Amino acid sequence: MNTEPVKNHRGEKGIRFDLLIKAEDERGTLLVINLEMQNYQMSDSLAMRSQGYLSRIVADQLCVGDLYEFNPVVQVMLTNHVPQLQKNDGYLHDYRYTKEEKAIPLPDGRCRILWVEMDKLEALEKKPVEEWRLSEKIHYTVRFSHVAEKQKWIQELSEKEEIIQMMEEKKMDFLRDTNLALARMRARFDERDEQVVYEKGIAQGRIEGQKMLVKLVLKQRIELTEQEEKQIEELDGETLFDLIQSLDAIHTPEDFQRQIHEKANQNVQIKQAVLHR
Repeated sequence: MNTEPVKNHRGEKGIRFDLLIKAEDERGTLLVINLEMQNYQMSDSLAMRSQGYLSRIVADQLCVGDLYEFNPVVQVMLTNHVPQLQKNDGYLHDYRYTKEEKAIPLPDGRCRILWVEMDKLEALEKKPVEEWRLSEKIHYTVRFSHVAEKQKWIQELSEKEEIIQMMEEKKMDFLRDTNLALARMRARFDERDEQVVYEKGIAQGRIEGQKMLVKLVLKQRIELTEQEEKQIEELDGETLFDLIQSLDAIHTPEDFQRQIHEKANQNVQIKQAVLHR
């Protein structure tokens, strides 16, 4: 996005963002993200500067006659350190609008500021590399990439990260293979009339294989309980087929239960309608 907003009048203080982008989160919500690299020597004005920048991003989204509706704003402030936060543990400090008494988030709060104190990354060396989060590894590597005495740490991080990357690639290969198998399964059902398929009966081994595949796919998204796995095992052929068609809509345990009940009720209603004819 444009990093230098146009001034509305001659006396207005100019703003120049370091990096301003639009992106989507995992739910498809559009976000405005501002990434700022700030000099800690200007620490007296950092907090005010940050709030001013964020406010300008919000104000630029509002138009005369429209509702007060704007895309959520995430502002990341990268600095060596913030003197006012020296007593605060960690190097990441997340702020958003909250109720003052109990820090309850403001309903529909859409503004967030994340401070990253790069100098505090040395504290990570006190714990084993295996316990570092991926974000910590990235931040540490960026901060100390040119520091000779830190190269041993960075080398170890790189070696560990290669192992993690291999594990992630295997996981993605599994997901791709599973999704491909589901797509082929759906294609087979699409090619033939489903009623004919079920009237003739499907081999029990194939049904069991389909149930196992459904459980594998769902376990990649939610943690299936024993009761939920039992529900899948007890599905009849028609309900199982309907559930397969709706897998893309299941991302939470609530989604799963809703689909199970909807499919079961639909098939019961269909059978009752047939009996009354």
